Formats: sequence, structure tokens, C-alpha cells
Amino acid sequence: MNIGTYHLHLRKRVYGKKEAYPHPDRTRRYFDILMYGVSIAAPFALLPQVIHIYLYRTADGLSLSTWALLGLINLLWVGYGVLHRAYPIIITNFGMMVLNFAIVVGIFMFP
Repeated sequence: MNIGTYHLHLRKRVYGKKEAYPHPDRTRRYFDILMYGVSIAAPFALLPQVIHIYLYRTADGLSLSTWALLGLINLLWVGYGVLHRAYPIIITNFGMMVLNFAIVVGIFMFP
């Protein structure tokens, strides 16, 4: 599912007065709250990679272009989240961007 497209349709429903925010349905409201937790937890998936690079001082087998591109993609998502005031998108992608660029720096430091 493309999170950007979903967000645009959500904004249409909320601003068109077709859907209340916060949503009156308890399940959807709790899922919205859950996504804030997920947005904080998701960047921790990259933490073992960052720790491995800096602890063992090796970046063998890592592609500079892949990690740099992922960091740039996250930077674009952060911009998108800021424009639309979508805090879960901002939180998740900012954390992922920082860790992706930490991996890029590690690739340069420990070739």
C-alpha cells in the first residue's frame, strides 16, 4: 500500500467532512494511536546494522548507493510529512533517514 496515496485520500475525507477526526470508530482510533508507536519503533530495525558497523569497524558487503538512496528517499518522505503535517510519517522517516546516513558514514569510515 502506498502510504502517500492513502494519506491524500484520508485528507480528502477529513476536510470534505466525510470522516471525523479523530475517527468515531474505536478500532480505527486505536489503530491511529498504534501507528504512532510503530513510527517510533520502526527505525530500531536498522539499529543492529549501525551497531555492527561501528562496533566491528567494518562495512563489508554493504552497498553505498543502496544506503545513500534509501536515506534520500527517507528525506523526501520527511518533507512530504512536514507538508501534510503527518506526524507518524515524519517520525518514522526522520529516524530511518538518520540511521541510513549513519550507515553511509560508516561505509566511508570503514571501507
